[in-house]
Amino acid sequence: MSELRFYEQVLVLHPDSSQEEHKKICQSLSAMIQKHKGELFRLDTWGSRPIANPKRKKATRGFYFHLLFSAGPQTVAEINSVLSIDRKVLYFHTESLGKKETPESSIKKYLECLEYTIQKEKEKQARLQKRVMSRA
Repeated sequence: MSELRFYEQVLVLHPDSSQEEHKKICQSLSAMIQKHKGELFRLDTWGSRPIANPKRKKATRGFYFHLLFSAGPQTVAEINSVLSIDRKVLYFHTESLGKKETPESSIKKYLECLEYTIQKEKEKQARLQKRVMSRA
């Protein structure tokens, strides 16, 4: 059996997909990972967001998910194969984490980036509110 590695994946589902379909896809990914002795460390839902390349499959928005898991290369190939034929999947990207990076350090970095993004969004909203108030 090959060595397990840590992976990070971003998954974008079609905006017309239901929550049940989201759960089904995420559960099937989790089952594939566990079947091959891997582990799903974290699954985050980012919600509906604009798609960077809206021409792709004629959708301008998508439901974003972020996964952090350990698996072997064959498992990742199987996951990518399944996702590539699912019509509800608009986009996915799987990245191998560095050999020295652990799930804990990756989660810590992820949460720091998330905090930074939230702070920047609050600052943006405050500037917008200030601009609106100055016009009134």
